[in-house]
Amino acid sequence: MTESLNARVRQVLDGVGDHQAQFARRIGMSADKLSKSLNGTRRFTSLELALIAEQGHTTVDWLLHGTEPRRATALAARTRARGAAAPDDSKAAALHHAEIIDALASVGHHLALPELPSVPGESDLIAQGSRLAEEASAVIGLSPRGVTARGLAEQWEKTFGLVAAATDLPDGLDGLSWDTGDFRLVLVGRTDVWTRQRFTLAHELGHILAGDATDHPLTEHIAPNIDQGQAEIRANAFAAELLMPHKEVAQSAASAGSLNEEALLSLSWEYQVSPSAMATRLHTLSLISDKQRRSWSAATTRRAALHAGDPGRHMRYAQQAGDGWYSASLAKLAISAYVRGDISIRLVATVTGLDSDRLLDLFHPGPGAPEETPQPDAAMTGPAELAFFP
Repeated sequence: MTESLNARVRQVLDGVGDHQAQFARRIGMSADKLSKSLNGTRRFTSLELALIAEQGHTTVDWLLHGTEPRRATALAARTRARGAAAPDDSKAAALHHAEIIDALASVGHHLALPELPSVPGESDLIAQGSRLAEEASAVIGLSPRGVTARGLAEQWEKTFGLVAAATDLPDGLDGLSWDTGDFRLVLVGRTDVWTRQRFTLAHELGHILAGDATDHPLTEHIAPNIDQGQAEIRANAFAAELLMPHKEVAQSAASAGSLNEEALLSLSWEYQVSPSAMATRLHTLSLISDKQRRSWSAATTRRAALHAGDPGRHMRYAQQAGDGWYSASLAKLAISAYVRGDISIRLVATVTGLDSDRLLDLFHPGPGAPEETPQPDAAMTGPAELAFFP
C-alpha cells in the first residue's frame, strides 16, 4: 500500500513538473518531510494527502487506492423543452460535487444517509407521485409555505440526507438529481425565476425518492419500459402535491369564494408557486375549467407579488435564486474536516464559493493571525459569517 501510494504521489510530482523542494513548498510541507514520506520512513498526514491530491487535480481515494474518479452514468434531469434530452455537459456540475464528496469521504468524513420513504404501489404514475409526496411531507413535518428554495433545500438535506445546491447549469437545464448509494445529490440552476427554482427542487426530490436518479434506475414499481417522460410525470405530480397539497389548496380555494383571476394570484402567492403552476393545480383538482387555466396561466409571479402588496419579498427571493446557494450539509461537513485538520481551507472555499484568504480571516480573526488549522474543539459550524440559513 505504502509503495503504491508513494508511486502515485511521485506521478503527481511528475505531472506538476516541480522538484521535490518546490512541490513541498507548494503544499506547505518541508522538503525533508516530503523526502522521508516518499522514502517510506514517515507517513503522509490526511491533510498532506488532501493537498497533494488538490495540486494533482485528483482525489485522495486515487492516491490511496488507485481508484478512478467516478462517472455519472445515470442522472435524472429536468429540461424546459418537453421530451428534450439533458445537454451533454449537464454532468459536469454533478461530477464536481461528487469529487468534493469523495475527497471528504476519503479522509473519513461521510454524509449521513437516512432511510427514504418507500415508493407507493399505485399503478397510476400521478397517484404514485402524489402519494409519495404525502409520505415525504409527513416525514419532513414542516409546511413548505413561506420557505424559499434555499430554505427548503436545507430542510430536505437534513431529512433525506441530500446535498442540494443552486449553481450554474447548462442552458435549458433547470435541475438534475443523482443517487449513487453513497450520496444523494440535487442541483438546480441559478435563475431569477425563483418559483421555477422552487418547483424544480421539489421535482428533483421526487426523482430521488422514486428511485429515478440511481445508477441502476428502479422500475419494479412502475410499468416495464418506463421512459424519462413517464418519470417526469410522476416527479411533477410529486412536486405539485408537496408544494400545493390537494386538501390545503381545496380549503384555500373554498375560503376564497368565487375563483377568479385575483383569487388565483392570491393563491399562487400564498403557496409561493407561479400563477401558471397554481392554475394547473386548480384544473387538476377540477376546481377551474381548462379555459380558465389557459387564460390565467399567462399571469406572472411579479403580478402576484404586486397583488399581494409584497413586491420587496419577490425581489429578495429573485436575488437569492439568481445568486445561487451552496449546500449547507456539504459546507458543514467540509468545515468539520478542516477543523480537524483533514483538509485544506481550499476545499471549504470550493464548497462555499468564498475566497480562501477571506475564509482564513474568518477562522483566524485578528491581526497577524496564523494560518494553521484550528483546533478540533472549535465551533463545528464555522464562523458566524458562514450563514447556512437564508
